[in-house]
Amino acid sequence: MLATGAGSCKRSTDGDVRASGCNKSCMFRRVKAKPRAVPLDPATTARVTPRGRRRIEAGHPWVFRQDVEAGPLADALTGGPPLVTVVDDRQQPLGLAMWAATSPVALRIVTRAAVPSPASGDLLSLVKQRFAAAIENRRNMGIAADQSAYRVVHAEGDDLPGLFVDKYAHAAVVQVAATALEPLLPAIVEMVREALQVKMVVGRNDTSMRDFEGLPRADSLLWGEGETTIKYWLGPNQLEADLLRDGKTGGFLDQAENHAFVASLAKPGGRSLDAFTFHGGFALALARKSSHVLAADADLEASRRARANAALNDFSHMEVRCADAYQLLSTLEASGQRFDTVVLDPPAFAKRSGAVAAAERAYHELIVRGIRVAAPGALLVACSCSGQVDRALWDRLVGEAAATAGRPVQVLARRGAGLDHPERLGVPETGHLKCWVMRVL
Repeated sequence: MLATGAGSCKRSTDGDVRASGCNKSCMFRRVKAKPRAVPLDPATTARVTPRGRRRIEAGHPWVFRQDVEAGPLADALTGGPPLVTVVDDRQQPLGLAMWAATSPVALRIVTRAAVPSPASGDLLSLVKQRFAAAIENRRNMGIAADQSAYRVVHAEGDDLPGLFVDKYAHAAVVQVAATALEPLLPAIVEMVREALQVKMVVGRNDTSMRDFEGLPRADSLLWGEGETTIKYWLGPNQLEADLLRDGKTGGFLDQAENHAFVASLAKPGGRSLDAFTFHGGFALALARKSSHVLAADADLEASRRARANAALNDFSHMEVRCADAYQLLSTLEASGQRFDTVVLDPPAFAKRSGAVAAAERAYHELIVRGIRVAAPGALLVACSCSGQVDRALWDRLVGEAAATAGRPVQVLARRGAGLDHPERLGVPETGHLKCWVMRVL
């Protein structure tokens, strides 16, 4: 028997050592009981390495294949389970995850719990529940009040890994980028149709995310009929897009709030430049305050769409060119043209880690050229949607470019995507957009 001083220590039924009747410090520390291992089915269980466990405990939903020690040979596409119980190397349950037998991302955590409840094992029910929550969250924030197009589900940002849903007026666009969700696509389409009350659902499963997952690319009209070119509103401006053929899901909805914010700061009656206009997002917003807007895009179809959108809003003072931004900026500088607002919103230069060095050089040159055509006191908007360029790196790149250009620059706002594209803490992939709004002195 161990002596404990004035009181006695008793061992509780859960394995703790507790002091009884002792008002002095006990010689034993309280020891938290370890969760007990539960019987698990190897056909629906995946075991992760200690590094995989730490990643899950840190809150990131992805576990890469090299951190999975064992798992089912098949997944939802090959007759296996869509969901698996995740355990660590001591067989302690960590949660429930979507399973992919061959993808580099083997696990996408959907529930973190010591022992997931049986009800959480129904993937479609879980998707429906979280889809409804995403709609309710956007309704509560009033997102649809002044625009008819917005993101309804932002994948991991809405705790629905691999699923993206956008609404454009009477149509919806669905993207699936997770193996476990692929067999559920018909049911997801029906869910979207009923919840959003749309007339058509378009599938834009044509992204590099599908390649990464090992899924085939495919664009199609999944439900409904008629033309996939539709008109929608972003604030006071009307835009047109072909949801089946135009870039992204039809438009760049993540920048919608930034369009309005930048326009609110622009000089009334000033001259504005939108060097990567796509369908005219920033340019159309700026046209409501500027005396002249020059919008450019290197893609011929995108520039035609921007020109049509300018006409749709009766903006005769909005000029659209099909031009390479770097060459255009060089020409404008050489001709002495200066602008009161300069917007640089290029496509992603670094989608993979190996492209970061080249992206840094490209961003540096772009921002230097943008600063050189900025009038004194002009707004400068520098954006990056490269997932491999984080905020700290973007801050450094912008600062170095300003130093090279030899102009003092004020930072007015460091912004990201709109409220309909929520960023999940600990998951930087959900917050890829950087939109720095500055003033060039």
